[in-house]
Amino acid sequence: MHRLKTLIVLPNLVCGGTERTAAELANFIAGTRQNVTVLLMYNNELFYKLHPEVKLIQPGNFRKKTGKILYIPYLLLFLRYHIKREKPDTIFAIGYIAFTLFSTLGLKTRVVISGRSSPDRVRFPKSRALNYIYLTAHKLLHKRVNGIIAQTSYAADFYRKAYSCPIEIIPNFLREIKEYKHEQINQIISVGRCSSEKGQHYLIEAFSKINNTTWQLAIVGDGPCLKELKALAIKLGIYDRVIFTGFREDVDFYLSQSKIFALTSLIEGFPNALIEAMATPLAPVSFNCNAGPSEIIEHGKNGFLVEVGNIEQLAYFLSKLMDDESLRNYISSEAYKVKTLYSIDLIAKRYVDFLFLNVKKHETPSD
Repeated sequence: MHRLKTLIVLPNLVCGGTERTAAELANFIAGTRQNVTVLLMYNNELFYKLHPEVKLIQPGNFRKKTGKILYIPYLLLFLRYHIKREKPDTIFAIGYIAFTLFSTLGLKTRVVISGRSSPDRVRFPKSRALNYIYLTAHKLLHKRVNGIIAQTSYAADFYRKAYSCPIEIIPNFLREIKEYKHEQINQIISVGRCSSEKGQHYLIEAFSKINNTTWQLAIVGDGPCLKELKALAIKLGIYDRVIFTGFREDVDFYLSQSKIFALTSLIEGFPNALIEAMATPLAPVSFNCNAGPSEIIEHGKNGFLVEVGNIEQLAYFLSKLMDDESLRNYISSEAYKVKTLYSIDLIAKRYVDFLFLNVKKHETPSD
């Protein structure tokens, strides 16, 4: 019996939502006794562990010798060589997608892509020229795409305007949440990279406006805006009630001791941190950004949605949850239902079914 073979292509397996999705999907496929290979574009240290049956292919340290620009032709040749050698039934491109599409030109293997951030995202916000090149490259490669996995209906609608291939809406699956047996404290928590698009400064400003001073705020994450966020907390006089943990591998520990989760992203693909917090379970308050939160949170039932950038509204709903324990318990109990909705067994099976949709119509790679 032919064992179907998946080739998952992405830049690396460092810590991140895209990388975690790739690793856990590969592990799931391996657990179903199908062949799966992970093909990486860069030689970085692995953060996620792979199932023993998952084959891993990484390039050497050629990039250190050549630099970014000269590495590109090497990378394209490297990807094409291994794609032809592996002869997969389906290729799943989940990061730096254009490189994979270029590498498969002329080959007949089914290629499924999945953008992991909002389709509204500007790839190179500081360079109009680079952004033009990026968008043009993707337009030229549209016909090479055989299928798209969109994380949200918003993303699917966006892709349908540009692509004619099958598009399936499949959200991220929920990772296993580690349980801790200790009491919760009066703590609001935010988890994510400290960068401008995550908008943690809105959360700090909102927290400073809340009269209830028996609560503290924990910001879990590191990034380029961390110093600015600390300076803002000092300026607003709340630094003694704001905990900056930096990057932590034991995120679940901080989630489990908290009571409320806040997401202030200005843009999202599908917020893993949100469903992880809800599965803890915590009562969430989130900016209603494009895209994701509105497809996870039903306002007033399993969380609250706030207009993006509205500090007063954010402070209001945080304060409402802080002061009303019965409401907080109701919201968190409803939020907990995401544990079933986004279970890996359920969602990963949908990934696999779509990856091999009509796969028999596609031949293996050829010269």
